[in-house]
Amino acid sequence: MKKKNLWMLAAILTCGLMLDSCAKEDAPAVAPVPSDMQQNTNKFETDVPAISGDAKVIAALKQIPGVTDIKCFEHESEDTMYYFNFEQDIDHRNPALGKFKQQVVLLYKGKDHNNVLYTEGYALAGDPEVNYNRLDSLELPAIVDMYETNYVGVEHRYHGWSLPQGFTNDFTYLSTWQQSTDLHCIVTALKASGLFAGKWVSTGVSKCGETTAYYAYHYPNEMDAYVPYCGPYLTSLADPRVGDFVLEPTSIKADIEKVKTAYSYALNNKPLMDQLLSLLVKEYGERAGKTREDQTASLVSTLIGNLFSKESLVHISLWRDWIPTEKSSAEEFMKFLMADENTKYKNESQQEIAARHRMKMRDMDLQTTFGQFSRRAAPIAKYGNRFKPYNVQKCIDLGDYVYSYAWFEDLLGTEKVKMLKDATIESPDNYGVTYDNGKFVKEFLEGMKTTPCKILFVFGGSDPWTGAAISDDIVSANANISKLIVFEGVHTDVTTHWNKEDIQTLKKFLDPYLKKQ
Repeated sequence: MKKKNLWMLAAILTCGLMLDSCAKEDAPAVAPVPSDMQQNTNKFETDVPAISGDAKVIAALKQIPGVTDIKCFEHESEDTMYYFNFEQDIDHRNPALGKFKQQVVLLYKGKDHNNVLYTEGYALAGDPEVNYNRLDSLELPAIVDMYETNYVGVEHRYHGWSLPQGFTNDFTYLSTWQQSTDLHCIVTALKASGLFAGKWVSTGVSKCGETTAYYAYHYPNEMDAYVPYCGPYLTSLADPRVGDFVLEPTSIKADIEKVKTAYSYALNNKPLMDQLLSLLVKEYGERAGKTREDQTASLVSTLIGNLFSKESLVHISLWRDWIPTEKSSAEEFMKFLMADENTKYKNESQQEIAARHRMKMRDMDLQTTFGQFSRRAAPIAKYGNRFKPYNVQKCIDLGDYVYSYAWFEDLLGTEKVKMLKDATIESPDNYGVTYDNGKFVKEFLEGMKTTPCKILFVFGGSDPWTGAAISDDIVSANANISKLIVFEGVHTDVTTHWNKEDIQTLKKFLDPYLKKQ
């Protein structure tokens, strides 16, 4: 999940912060599906070479009702991965509507291994730095490597090739319950196949973590345990808790206080501001705003948005030394201001870079890709404009957040702050859907007080999404659930920067389910 669109803010500022004069564009019409996609496209036309795989595994998969299109290939981990489609009901409440195919991947080490279900919140896709159409580069969850488990990854309905209503902008059957029921059907079928004797743990990061938690809520105890990472539980379309956390993160408060001090100094130092605004206009052009007042608001919005990016996706050790002081030059202030998840930082490990690429991938149009096994596959934007399914689902039952401008509200004024916030709030009307006003998430949070599921909720101590974490009151009400806030942790399951105590907490929870006996 991503930061708010700063270019949209800049565009509003260019219009003098008058929303009425910046009328929203009409929703784009859905372009006709290209002729080559209308046919029964061979999704396996790919540079990923097929391998024979284990004949017994393939035979077992073929016996599972609903499993089609089996293909085997070698994952970059050198393990055999099996791809297949699973036929799902378009609407689980009305099977008569028919079926659609949902993409699934299975990395299979053997029947005697334990199992990890990754509840994908988007499309199945490979590392974008390699080729997102190549599932042999699909990044595995950290706990799969940690415990050498089997792995099942399920594409989220309405993403990638898993399209209940085809290439349309109709999202009638998109909800947490429908996707949870997809998972229920697949898990039930796999467990009955005879391929799996070990225990099961479900996990996911970000929206994938939400998907894990909501699956536990809708179908309790289908897994032996659940570890959702970094999932925000938002109760409105303008939940303030994420934005508040940007300004007061749990474990890097001292660092963020230095940021506040530095930019408060800059905003009240006219010669320095003159230089900064000049650099901002050079970077954004007219999108920075027409007046000094608007350009200042654009600078503040950029600071908050890119601070969100750094806190969520880049470990503090990589940008702590970039925080300016009163002695810093305008160029140094600008360097920190513009640094985000795309910036090249020194001393990054390959694992950290891979984790950032994975999260970055989810925020791109890749979440609306057609199939992963076609050379003709491409972001759907190439053909017209299908809405991003995540943006739609926020306006159905997931909710969304707004930034906080508390640091600079006196400087900007109440009216401008309201305009900046309103500019980033998604409207269900844009997608022809109805928001449930937080009803589902509130029911979920209440349900966590009594759930029989063993759940470890993991959050990052610097990650803004932690602002919408499971509350301590809920955790204290139910001995089955626990919460880990990783010291200086970011929006990932990669443990590169975790301290020993946090790693031990994770392993203590997982060992009974995933450690081989």
